Amino acid sequence: METDLQYLIDRIMEISEKKGFETEVFISKGKNFSSELDGENLDSIEESDDFGIGVRVIKDKKVGFAYSSKNDIDVVNKAMENLIYDSDTSFSNPEKYTHPKGMLYDDVKKLTEKELIDALFEMKDILKENKITTVSGGVSNSYDYSRIINSNGVDVEEENTYYSASIAGINNGETAYDYLTKNNIFDVKELAENVVEFLKNPNAIKTEFEGNIMLDQRALNSLLSYTLIPAFNAENVQRNRSVLKDKLECDVFGENITIEDDGTRDYSLYSAVVDGEGTKTQKTTLIENGVLKNYLYDIKRANIEGKKSTGNASRGYSSLPSVGPTNIVIEPVEKQENIDEYLYINTLIGTHTANPITGDFSVEISNSYIMKKGEKTPVKKGLLSGNIFEILKTAVPLDRVEQRGKLISPPLLFNGKILV
Repeated sequence: METDLQYLIDRIMEISEKKGFETEVFISKGKNFSSELDGENLDSIEESDDFGIGVRVIKDKKVGFAYSSKNDIDVVNKAMENLIYDSDTSFSNPEKYTHPKGMLYDDVKKLTEKELIDALFEMKDILKENKITTVSGGVSNSYDYSRIINSNGVDVEEENTYYSASIAGINNGETAYDYLTKNNIFDVKELAENVVEFLKNPNAIKTEFEGNIMLDQRALNSLLSYTLIPAFNAENVQRNRSVLKDKLECDVFGENITIEDDGTRDYSLYSAVVDGEGTKTQKTTLIENGVLKNYLYDIKRANIEGKKSTGNASRGYSSLPSVGPTNIVIEPVEKQENIDEYLYINTLIGTHTANPITGDFSVEISNSYIMKKGEKTPVKKGLLSGNIFEILKTAVPLDRVEQRGKLISPPLLFNGKILV
């Protein structure tokens, strides 16, 4: 396979060079095994091998693109036939690359079908022991390989492993869900125990609340993905779809807020050697003590402004590169133990309905409780509304940092109101 793959790459580069094209080849392949529950029963077991190749070509300020899920040399000819005018796209140049630690684990690659199914049933059994009905669950492992080559001399390979688990339960009409993905194996028992913790007290109260609100990393990741993070995307800025447009070096948030995009961070889920265009990843300060310092760029968006890419091109083999975040890091400031009374929110429902341009949202809270003088009072669902850009003017990041999705953050504290 490796010999065939190298032959494919060599032929594509040779064909395009003879016809006077600059060329970029993006190879993606991987293996995945997943097991899923439907209720308390094993629903599906799937194993897949994936392969894909995407080819971009440039000539006379025109760009062509084609892709294939097969070992197909003709993909380059299709790319050269499919040209559109684009004076802003160019290809990356070779650099000195650094490989983040913690991206590849043989233990994940060697996991057996039995081990994955055992982990799945371990979570289900924990819920059953606590008289909670399992709604769904899943455990999977995957190995991904990518390689990017271009006419400028870039040739970079990357390997990653991923281990994922999720579990959802229901008790007395209340539901709870937890999930986690890491590069290495983790104890899935913690996810099931979190669901039990969310649902073990059926006597949740229905109440309005006004005061200190803490968003757990699960809830915060969900909300910021649809509100704040798109505002840093240079394409959104250039298309007037970001409230942060024309605000570089301005105070946009409170001084407690420092946010970075860091694709170089060791043992972090979305770190990489290079981005989807072969540009070296980097750490980019987006917000420093409330001041907007940078936006995120791929090559095309950077060229439009005469800048350099920040290493934030995101893609698959079947898509053109576009701006995307790596690991979004929010720095901790205050200790949670110093806050006496607050409403703690683990889950937000409906964050996809938030307005990505204005930052306005109105969402349902779930799996929440009021903490007062060391005692927890579970709270039934309520409505949280607001604007993320206004919230971050007074919000305080706490301690206990962990990664959920692309967000590496502690819980976030702010003053708000819950309606029923």
